[in-house]
Amino acid sequence: MLTPATLKIYNASAGSGKTSFLVKNYLYLLFKSVHNDEFKRILALTFTNKASEEMRKRILQCIKEFSDLKVSEEYHDFFSYLSKDLNITKYQLSKRAKRILSAILHDFSSFSIRTIDKFTYRTILSFFSKKNIDLEMDTNSFLLKIVDNLLSKLKNSEKWSNILVQFFLEKLKEGKHWDVRNELLKIASLIVEENSFFPMRKIKMYSFNDLIQLKETLLKRTQNFEIKCRKQGEKFFEFLKETSIKKHSFPHSDLPKFFKKLCKGNIFLNPFHKRLEKSIHMERLYCKWIGMDQKIFISKNKEKILFLYRETKSLYEKYISSYLLDKLFLKNLSLLSIIYEIEKEFHFLKEERKIILNAELNQILYERITQETFPHIYEKMGIQYKHYFLDEFQDTSFLQWYNIRILVENALSENGSAMIVGDPKQSIYRWRGGDHKQFLHLISSSSQSYHKQILTIETNFRSYEEIVKLNNSLYQSVSKIFHSPIYKDIYKNSKQKIFKKNGGYVELNFLEKKNYKQYIYLNIKKRIKKLLKQKYKLSDIALLVRRNEEGNFLSEKLIEDGFIVNTSASLLIKNHLEIEIIIHFFYILIKPHCYQKRAFFILLLLQNKLICPIEKDHDFLMKIIFLPLNIFLKKILFKTKSLDFLNNLYRQSLYEIAEQVIQSLGLMNNNKNTSSIYSFLDLIHRSMKNIGNSIVDFLDYWELKKKKESIIVSENIDAIRIMTIHQSKGLQFPVVLIPFTDWNACSKKKEGSWMNVSPHLYHGLNALYLEIESYFQYIEDNYIKNFYEDYLSNIKFDNLNLLYVATTRPIEQLFIFSKNENDQSVSFYIKNFLIEKKLWNEKKFQYSFGREKKFS
Repeated sequence: MLTPATLKIYNASAGSGKTSFLVKNYLYLLFKSVHNDEFKRILALTFTNKASEEMRKRILQCIKEFSDLKVSEEYHDFFSYLSKDLNITKYQLSKRAKRILSAILHDFSSFSIRTIDKFTYRTILSFFSKKNIDLEMDTNSFLLKIVDNLLSKLKNSEKWSNILVQFFLEKLKEGKHWDVRNELLKIASLIVEENSFFPMRKIKMYSFNDLIQLKETLLKRTQNFEIKCRKQGEKFFEFLKETSIKKHSFPHSDLPKFFKKLCKGNIFLNPFHKRLEKSIHMERLYCKWIGMDQKIFISKNKEKILFLYRETKSLYEKYISSYLLDKLFLKNLSLLSIIYEIEKEFHFLKEERKIILNAELNQILYERITQETFPHIYEKMGIQYKHYFLDEFQDTSFLQWYNIRILVENALSENGSAMIVGDPKQSIYRWRGGDHKQFLHLISSSSQSYHKQILTIETNFRSYEEIVKLNNSLYQSVSKIFHSPIYKDIYKNSKQKIFKKNGGYVELNFLEKKNYKQYIYLNIKKRIKKLLKQKYKLSDIALLVRRNEEGNFLSEKLIEDGFIVNTSASLLIKNHLEIEIIIHFFYILIKPHCYQKRAFFILLLLQNKLICPIEKDHDFLMKIIFLPLNIFLKKILFKTKSLDFLNNLYRQSLYEIAEQVIQSLGLMNNNKNTSSIYSFLDLIHRSMKNIGNSIVDFLDYWELKKKKESIIVSENIDAIRIMTIHQSKGLQFPVVLIPFTDWNACSKKKEGSWMNVSPHLYHGLNALYLEIESYFQYIEDNYIKNFYEDYLSNIKFDNLNLLYVATTRPIEQLFIFSKNENDQSVSFYIKNFLIEKKLWNEKKFQYSFGREKKFS
């Protein structure tokens, strides 16, 4: 009997050399095999393009250096390890490296190191081998198009118009503003969200009539409960009338107030407050200062009053949980009933454009493979791949792992191998389906078909001693804030060993709240100048932010002060003059009589010396601004003899019009402009595939895309890097500054989530979609309360993971800038850490650890 294969699972904290570890194990498989093309039987899956490129590049570089016997210091340990473990000489290793390198270069497409998304897409393409299917990355724009199409159709439908009006009135009753477009977009988004896949799959099986019947059931159930509560309230006041007991006779009038709430249907939030409960428990039913007759009346009827109260409480506790869920679900049920129409438009538009969405890849593959025991589409892969590497497993979604697990388990059953690497503390993609609990479950669960080997990579090879020590202490302290034992243990057991001893510097700054942003910037600028004196290059410095707006602010200020900056904010194509000129030209074409647009366009050209008239600028502007459009354009842009120039222009494609503006004004004459222009032309080319050749449609498309479209630049330029913490994941920098370390640990952003429920109460549905509201914390129902607390724990874990990712990027120096905030901010946890260490002083605004680098 064969010994079962082993699934190796590595818990690898930040800076533990995860990429080197994966490369080392990949090389071992290559050189251990007698086949030069063993790489064809290995599939390595990463989370980002950058990670897959890095791994591919390092493997090839290693093999190249081994083959030349010119091994750099970086890869010398790999070379020695392979030579010793495989018991071969360095010359034999070199010869084998040459053969392996030649095999890879002759069949590079089989060198399979790619992202999980690319792997899934390539697998799905095998379904559509006879069709031309494109991948659509911009899910949001696609969903907006669905919503706009749907709105125009629904307006002409009496049935759906009534549904929307009804939903609008329900929102008005709650005193809320309602935007039908945003609400429909929210529901449309649930179709492609991985976190909503299984509940939505169930809901999509229900017809419009099924959901209306469910709504009627819930309305009837909630109304029946409200009637029962109202009857209890009326019974109490009738009783007072019969016994001549006055309302003010009760302590603080609490009991009459309680029953009045029931009469009015004010029962959503717990009406049994502590003072009332205490009075009932002590049977103290009247005020000391009331008249003797009232005391007698109440004493005489005390048992009946207590019975009525306890009867009401028993009724409330019996039905309140179901009532609360019903009321919460009813808020979204009207709109969810439109899901069939959204789904229909969703599939129609996909068919029309011949696309699949990147956001739905995992769902499509899951649907396909669950139809078979070992899916036909995996047969070839099952034969081809024998070894699997899965990186960043904590960010892998449930569907991604389910789709890949079949292949992994098949390889293990045939004496192959599999290695999974992850770190729950770096899980920052829960919003897009990433599930760190899956990694924890994989560690703790058992399997009969293969062994598991759980290992922890404890040493931090990236950061110097003071940074590692600070992070060890900080996150030991942070672990105490969690009620969840899972989250508590993740951070409690996060201590790392130090590799780079004797060095590093950490500085924690708590700044004034007044003019906070400006004050942060002045401190950042001062620190950057000091770092440059310490002989750091600009490219050694990274500024990590939570939100793009913060990055934009810092980028603009630094550029104004003469610093070179490399950031998506500074490199947005919308920020470049030549793009502004082309966009204004398009606006003039669709709004020929908008003289304000014409004037701004002329001034742009004059100020940047792109046209040089003989007259003074003002005279030239007044001379041509009111001319017919055809003549206006010829005067400014084009030296042409065509009498029908404007019609000729309209016959051209959008791309050709843009090219003509660029050529006529010499926008490409400045070499610095070429990258922004080419990026813009590429955007036009891509847009024409989706929206056609309409200038109006393109300008709408531009308004959606302009805040994201940026120029791709070389990493080699010497510039300060500004990026979000999400973008920094997997990277490292000599110096890291975190300027606004004050984001809310419990996020005030409203979100939706699915709550598991009993199917027999909801016509077979086993999950309800709820919009999370802050008042959930005041609901005295254990099920809802636990649901809300779990939700808050997840949010808190997400936000503290962001802090962990940020503080583990630096190699030599770390600077944190924040303000002395309340307990909802991540800065509070830094302050609390200092309090625990007995370092906090309300008059002290800066704390440092280690020795600052001296000026050279």
